[in-house]
Amino acid sequence: MLPTKLVGSRDTGGDSTPDEDQGVIRCICDIDDDDGFTIQCENCLVWQHAVCVNVDQDNVPDEYLCEKCNPRKLDVKAPASLARLLCEIR
Repeated sequence: MLPTKLVGSRDTGGDSTPDEDQGVIRCICDIDDDDGFTIQCENCLVWQHAVCVNVDQDNVPDEYLCEKCNPRKLDVKAPASLARLLCEIR
């Protein structure tokens, strides 16, 4: 099994054909800006802010599934504030 994709910045350059490194940011915080540190769902290939789903450099899972592919309770208030701040800083 391949490790989860975790990137510093998503490549959304000129190629019009979507692939697994491109795609949609659909995060629990409802912010679709790239904060520079996103993780991709292995199943549906959406990207989420790592900070919003409690993933950091020290705890990157081998396989990541978003909250829709693996339903679980997540706190959405704190991530929204933090993601907004990170996007403003960039």
